[in-house]
Amino acid sequence: MKSPTIKPLHYTCVLVAVALAALLPWLAPNQFYIHLATVGCINLMLVLGLAIIARAGQLSMGHGGFALVGGYVSALLSMKGWPPLLTLFIAGLVAAVIAAALGWIILRLRGVYFVLVAFAFSQIAVLLALDMSSITGGANGLVGVPPISIFGHVLRAKPQFYPFALGCALTTLVLTWLLYRSPLGTMMAATAENQRLTESSGIDTHRVQVIAFTIGSGIAGFAGALSTHYLRFISPDSYTFWESVSYLTMLVVGGRDGVLGPVVGILVLTPLPELLRSTEGLQHIIYGTVLVLCLMFVPNGLASIVQMWRARQRVTTTSATLVAGEMP
Repeated sequence: MKSPTIKPLHYTCVLVAVALAALLPWLAPNQFYIHLATVGCINLMLVLGLAIIARAGQLSMGHGGFALVGGYVSALLSMKGWPPLLTLFIAGLVAAVIAAALGWIILRLRGVYFVLVAFAFSQIAVLLALDMSSITGGANGLVGVPPISIFGHVLRAKPQFYPFALGCALTTLVLTWLLYRSPLGTMMAATAENQRLTESSGIDTHRVQVIAFTIGSGIAGFAGALSTHYLRFISPDSYTFWESVSYLTMLVVGGRDGVLGPVVGILVLTPLPELLRSTEGLQHIIYGTVLVLCLMFVPNGLASIVQMWRARQRVTTTSATLVAGEMP
């Protein structure tokens, strides 16, 4: 898949967006918006991890399970005295190792079977967190998880934590963009497009999908750990089946092609739970309705609307040029 050419205008738009995001602590009217932006940064990492898995032709319903594993690993290690900044990376590594071992087996399954096994892993992770109460705190979870500290500077308040979360999200975004433009990213896209044809060209599509699953799940583990240190709490209810559905909805609504889709998805759907807080019983119904409407009218996600408009503009310009050339 050929990567699109990036124009100077695109760079300008990206720089302006990053500048506005960085200035949010000074622009936001209150800390609630900073909290919402921090949650959005964590969601962006989770959705980008899911997007990498989807890039290779699979959709994981166990994404929340890897975030839960990462959150508990980081919380338990940091509560034993390990530096929280180090435990973030250990959590991502543990989630990636589990995903590699699990993916090597289940990614040989085709179609809905992979989705079901990934979903089963997520449920098993929740059940283990409930049953191992002597370690995980059971249904009560772990309270008082140590905050992240960088060179002695403790990220305890929301305005202090947000720049770190933004930096992690932007780093994940850039690395994902570079991955998509690399030979591995091309093989992932080819595997999703036509797996049998890709195999006939000598590419081990199973290995490609395992690598994508490992990277995406490792990012989920890191993001789950980051969320745990931000909230300073984790329980089995932190990442359930519905969280996995929410990340998948963000990905589909935003768009699965490129890195712009996840950004659009989290911008649209991260504030939605707060807007729907008064209609708690209808949240899942509204989420489902938004997902169905996007699949019906914008199957490639909201990010594709700009591409569709540009394609239509090109057709109109080309037609006008041809008509002008035929006139005497």
